[in-house]
Amino acid sequence: MKERNASLESLLEQNNAKLAEVITANRKFISIIGHDLRGPFSSILGALEMLKEGLEEYSIREIERYIDIASNSANKTLSLLDNLLAWNTLQNIDKNYNPVRLNLNELIDEEIEFQGIRASQKEIVVYSSIDPDLMVVADIQMIRSVVRNLISNAIKFSDTESEITVSASVKSQFVELQVEDSGVGISAEDQQKLFNSGIRHSTPGTRKEQGTGLGLIICKEFVEIHGGSITIESEPGAGSRFKITLPHHK
Repeated sequence: MKERNASLESLLEQNNAKLAEVITANRKFISIIGHDLRGPFSSILGALEMLKEGLEEYSIREIERYIDIASNSANKTLSLLDNLLAWNTLQNIDKNYNPVRLNLNELIDEEIEFQGIRASQKEIVVYSSIDPDLMVVADIQMIRSVVRNLISNAIKFSDTESEITVSASVKSQFVELQVEDSGVGISAEDQQKLFNSGIRHSTPGTRKEQGTGLGLIICKEFVEIHGGSITIESEPGAGSRFKITLPHHK
């Protein structure tokens, strides 16, 4: 009887710990929604209201400035919504992880096209040199989120009229995917913060684009679920190279 009671108490403690984790995650989720969504929407509404009131008086430069404010805020909101959906996936990983045979080249091409408008606004060209037949084993939505975040970040921190290169190579049982830019780079100190779930680190882009601080944390979680890893090579002023590994499907 004592052993049974001890076993039940241990099970109860485990369940209470899991419940506490869920409550903490939900509170964090609600806090992010309440704080981070309010800011971009306020900026969008404020910029549109200013345009509405002074459209006939503003110069082209002033109109462009308010449009840029609204555009940057809308992009931040979209990025945040994408990452919040990804965050929700992480809270139900047992049900949401569905790895399949996936053509990596096709997925990369789709994401480059998705980011096309943002890249063209900064006159940035995104190249892919991936083998058309390269296959990986991955959950489509998770890896789509990872790739989207990496390309989005590369655009965010790249200068006007620059290039971003996406490439991949087979390393034993894994495929190593690289997203490389020639942008502002990241200091060694800031690199330590990028994948820390306890720190939401965000730096404005080359056009003052704002981030959420969630993207790379989610990338790390998703890649590790696949048994892979994510690393960065970067120096201030010398661009960045992000690498992730995924299971190779021969």
